[in-house]
Amino acid sequence: MLFLIGLGLGTKDLSLRAIDEIKRADDLFLETYTAFLPEGYAEFIEREAGRKPVPLSRKDLEDDLKKTVAAAKEREVVILVPGDPLIATTHSIVLNEAKSQHIKTEVIHAPSVFSIAIGESGLDVYKFGPTATIPFWSERYKPTAFMDSINKNLREGQHTLVLLDIDHKNSVPMKIGEAMEILINAISGKEGVTADTKVIVMANLGRPDRAIIVTEIKEMGKLSKELEGKVLSLIVPGKLSFAEEESLRRIASIS
Repeated sequence: MLFLIGLGLGTKDLSLRAIDEIKRADDLFLETYTAFLPEGYAEFIEREAGRKPVPLSRKDLEDDLKKTVAAAKEREVVILVPGDPLIATTHSIVLNEAKSQHIKTEVIHAPSVFSIAIGESGLDVYKFGPTATIPFWSERYKPTAFMDSINKNLREGQHTLVLLDIDHKNSVPMKIGEAMEILINAISGKEGVTADTKVIVMANLGRPDRAIIVTEIKEMGKLSKELEGKVLSLIVPGKLSFAEEESLRRIASIS
């Protein structure tokens, strides 16, 4: 049998049911290329399981997916995933592959940045459009599709949850200053996002040292020292209702 278990955003997000399955597993794997685990979480899993989980790479869950899943035909296999296991499409593909091999599956859900960011923002969940991701830029690679998504949402009065890329090679998340520079350079000059556009900066959600700050894109870099080393996401608000305006004022007053 194959289990996909969400780890949430902190060690206290792991359910008792999930811990039972982790202890019982024949094979225990940990996937961390789609998101970061908080400091100390991997050690917490090791203590609970009595062993180190085997790290899974993107290749293991994509190119070698059939082989990875096949082990669950005769053994209990647990794949641990930061956040909620079915938010990223990669893990839905794992379930599809298991079904094609006639392997039973079970999913244990947990909090994710999607649910917590939207909830903590005080904005209406039904007014969020498609999520956008800001990728790292390089000399020859400077995609701006994320800006097209944000601007489209703005034209329709919708909010946008914006995720920041992860540098998997160096195991570091995008910094707030890097995100600001990419956003400003991606502004097309047409109607939509400008340097003065307000954003909600959300850092280390679901953890004791979380921070939620309302600022303008051009001011984001001033938060670099305060948010150093934290996992970040942004929300670009669309058309606000009276209640949503009140929520932003509340956040701004405590940030």
